[in-house]
Amino acid sequence: MAQGPLSRAVALALKDAPLLPQDAAGKALVRRYAAAIDADPTPEVLADLGPKLLAALTALGLTPAGRGAKGGAHGGAVAGKLDELRARREQRARAD
Repeated sequence: MAQGPLSRAVALALKDAPLLPQDAAGKALVRRYAAAIDADPTPEVLADLGPKLLAALTALGLTPAGRGAKGGAHGGAVAGKLDELRARREQRARAD
């Protein structure tokens, strides 16, 4: 089955997110919310599930507020891990 635009965006965000195995339930939840919104993108469904999806994404550190950016809640551990992964990737690229 083809993914809708929100499901694709969530899949891309999750693909590169430095999440832990303990985050599996949160990952599954955001996928379900996105799929439900894609399946029925009416204003009522979006009004109901949109904030829930945003809260779950924030809890996983996949929004600026979740990463502690722009005055949001502190998410330094996730942002720090992502920065560490980016630095290692850049070092490998320079070594090649």
